[in-house]
Amino acid sequence: MRLPKDRKNDYSRKAIRARLDFLSQQSGSELEDLDRSTVDPSLAKGNIENIIGFSQVPVGVIGPLKVNGEHASGDYFVPLSTTEGALVASYNRGARAVSLSGGANVVVSANSIQRAPYFVLNDVFQAREFAGWLDKNMDKIAEVVKQTTSYGQLTGHHAFIQGRMVFVRLNFSTGDAMGMNMITRASQEVCRYIASHFPVSGYAIESNMAVDKKPAHINTILGRGKSVVVEVLFKQRVLSRVLRSTAGDIDLAYRRQVAGGQLAGIMGSNGHVANGIAALFLACGQDLANVSESCVGFIYTETIGKDLYVSLRLPSLIVGTVGGGVSLPTQRECLQIIDCQGSGKALKFAEIAAATLIAGEISLAASIVAGDFVTAHEKFGRNRPKTD
Repeated sequence: MRLPKDRKNDYSRKAIRARLDFLSQQSGSELEDLDRSTVDPSLAKGNIENIIGFSQVPVGVIGPLKVNGEHASGDYFVPLSTTEGALVASYNRGARAVSLSGGANVVVSANSIQRAPYFVLNDVFQAREFAGWLDKNMDKIAEVVKQTTSYGQLTGHHAFIQGRMVFVRLNFSTGDAMGMNMITRASQEVCRYIASHFPVSGYAIESNMAVDKKPAHINTILGRGKSVVVEVLFKQRVLSRVLRSTAGDIDLAYRRQVAGGQLAGIMGSNGHVANGIAALFLACGQDLANVSESCVGFIYTETIGKDLYVSLRLPSLIVGTVGGGVSLPTQRECLQIIDCQGSGKALKFAEIAAATLIAGEISLAASIVAGDFVTAHEKFGRNRPKTD
């Protein structure tokens, strides 16, 4: 019993229908909706294998969201894809609060993506010698990278000695692509070059120290992908009229929630960054597994008179506007809505993402303080099963 395959064109509707019929027989269920998308399945080649259709998730929009960034400047309507009722409504309220307060100031403070091979040496003395050799030869190694890609560049490294092992965290710039495939090939050639020029006993292309698709403290310190910082000074009148709260109440609530998070051992300090990241990534064709590291965010609040200053630091936001899933039709259109599709748009997308997330944070915090967290979910978020 094997899944049907079409050796000539496994992305044809005929191949999809054959697999769906097979799975229908196996499961005893009629499978019709998976194959109802109008998207040409051949466009998914390079994004998925054994395709059986398209998962169609609702897409909503929030805005206008005013962004004052170095790359994104203006009012944006941001698409979010989710099945969680009340999420878009909450982010929309937050976007209104941000905009009425003058907008979100955003900067991208760092921009690099990592691979981290490890190398085995004879002993700790040779390991230290190897680390020094890397420092002296990084320019030559950077030239090796240039031979593998027109867009990626080796921008630096960090070496960590553990006995006779040396873990080397390589930092790359990748243009507007998320770039993991690009830097994986480059890292392979780097490892081969190193092994041919220094007497290592062995190596592997990834040690897990790049911490791809996992939250990690090293990424919160050194950064991974786009490190972005956003701030908003929420005006007293906006806090009162839009969020139905005060600066002092929200500030105090955040401080208490940070304490609760510390007791729980969470990484970062935020209310629900993962919600916005997942909805934005799904709408705009990002790698969904990168939600796990991109959702680590650090909120800081303080009262300034009757106003509330809020900043959010995102040390490892993994986004791209070329390559991967961003070229699929609906994902491309969602990026086009915020003028972030194609080359030269990745930093702009990162800034809009950060502004979107701080909008979601302030709205959630205010709803908890004002006591309407439950009522909002009762109104928007209850999709009760139908009964006969």
